[in-house]
Amino acid sequence: MAQKKASMAINTKANYIVISFTGDLEYGVIEDIKKDLQALKLETKLGYIIDMQKVMNIDSTGFGMIVNFAKMVSVKEKRIAIIVVDDFIRNLFAISQCDKIFPISKSEEEAKQIIQNGWSSELSLNEY
Repeated sequence: MAQKKASMAINTKANYIVISFTGDLEYGVIEDIKKDLQALKLETKLGYIIDMQKVMNIDSTGFGMIVNFAKMVSVKEKRIAIIVVDDFIRNLFAISQCDKIFPISKSEEEAKQIIQNGWSSELSLNEY
């Protein structure tokens, strides 16, 4: 069995920051990523796009990491949109009900429109 790995890349754009995750966002794999994410300086005009296109799996620890980051971002009054193209990962977002608190898009362009124009969630971060 191959050892699970995860990584994070940050790409600063003109008005937003793209945070791309790769691999398995799971317990025992993402401790370093969680620390790096919490240490990020929240300096962006519009907000953040979390790119999950190369994520193979995510568990409650991975969702918790994203929710905690979103809480840090919301204090700064910035927005988050998440790119999910894989049906399996999209289904995990639905099962966890994270799709009710985050806008899920299929492309960076669509995500950029969401953070520019806003999105109404079914649940707030505090209700989740």
